Amino acid sequence: MLLPAGFACAVGGCVVASLAFSESTARVVVMAVVVGMFGAWARRYPAALATGVMSWCFATGFLVHAGGELAFGADDLVRLGAFTAVALMGCALAHARRARRPYRRMRADLRRTPVLVGRLHGRAEGAANNGN
Repeated sequence: MLLPAGFACAVGGCVVASLAFSESTARVVVMAVVVGMFGAWARRYPAALATGVMSWCFATGFLVHAGGELAFGADDLVRLGAFTAVALMGCALAHARRARRPYRRMRADLRRTPVLVGRLHGRAEGAANNGN
């Protein structure tokens, strides 16, 4: 299910970038942001890499060159590397945030006030021990 979602993100990012900007650099930046966000959402490296490659195809074919022409010049290969790097960084960021979640939860638990403040083993702290 992640590959069709990645394809939809790539197509949607291409449409938004083509309608919003006329300069090819700005269009590529929008596509890179879309790829990074998808990578962070998907948290799966193969799906993020596939989305990065699909986005590179759309960006190169429709946003940079005219008429769906794919090229493998130096600039095109730099864009391919950038898209794959952004996809991997999005996944890595999502995994890092997920790994920190239990630590945050533990810190939040430590800051909470106890339910029975001032009680120790069911008795009030100030109560005298009458031997009962």
